[in-house]
Amino acid sequence: MTIRRAIVLAFSLLGCSLYLGAQRMGSDQQQAPFSAMHSSRTEARAISGTVRDSNNNPLNEVRVELTDWNGSVVNSTYTNQAGSFEFSSVPEGTYQIVATSGMQQVSEHIEASHWSAMNMVSLRLPVNNKPDDGRPGNTVSVAQYRVPDKAREEFNKAHENLEKGRREDATRHLARALELYPDYADALTLRGILELDHSQTDAAIADLDHAIKSDASYALAYIVMGSALNQDAKFDQAIQSLQRGETLAPNYWQAYFEMGKSYVGKGDYPAALAQLDRAKTLGGGEYPLIDFVRAHALLEMKQYPEAVAALQSYLQREPQGSNTEKARQMLEQAQGQIAAK
Repeated sequence: MTIRRAIVLAFSLLGCSLYLGAQRMGSDQQQAPFSAMHSSRTEARAISGTVRDSNNNPLNEVRVELTDWNGSVVNSTYTNQAGSFEFSSVPEGTYQIVATSGMQQVSEHIEASHWSAMNMVSLRLPVNNKPDDGRPGNTVSVAQYRVPDKAREEFNKAHENLEKGRREDATRHLARALELYPDYADALTLRGILELDHSQTDAAIADLDHAIKSDASYALAYIVMGSALNQDAKFDQAIQSLQRGETLAPNYWQAYFEMGKSYVGKGDYPAALAQLDRAKTLGGGEYPLIDFVRAHALLEMKQYPEAVAALQSYLQREPQGSNTEKARQMLEQAQGQIAAK
């Protein structure tokens, strides 16, 4: 299943759980815990490095993981425009640095030693695969390449059943796909979508987190994670996830729509409008909920005529939706403000 079909399916299943007017806290992001098995020492050091291609050009937005001696990921990051990365406060011990871009992957062992305040590593990747359609380099990622054919078959059957409205059959095929390959990012993401559809937010976030750790290049996992975090009112975390999804799939309006919802939740209405307008420009103009969310931001900014236009557009295209009654109330409020002037 292509990412475009997957995103269309995702947004046909996901509802619009909006936290309108809910101005919440700052970032809840938690630091990934480090294994206690590295060393009995308590000193912590920084590990930094660069990732370059075979021509010595710095590689931007390359996923870099810090793993412990048994292969567990203890921290991860992305290279900057200079190809640089850094992990701070690393307990002493032996680690592996793994850099992945598209189907290219390179790794190197490093010792976080008390003899040096800074431990550095230089990694070389043969090519610089640029993100395009949600998969770096217009090809499958390393993680995708590892998925067994039988697991792919079960996943495709799940997708086909969902398109036909057979959710129980889809769930069964998804379970089988994940039995065959537990780190199957596509299947974990689709199961997360179904869990969100049943308001099982915690389970969805767990599956989506697993999907991202399994395949850091899968844009849909970040976008759906943003939707899940929005439903959980964790707006700063949602924005972080959606920004990563946007980097991997910059032409998909769904990431910008969800980001608009995040900014509405935070009470940053100008930022919300900018994201929602971007979503419309990229092809989301036929999705009625964009106008509904835009209308809320416009009302908060006291732009009543524009809010009326957005609400009328929404109600015309979705006269019987789950948000229809709320939209009618908002429309009455906006018209009343205009009449009062």
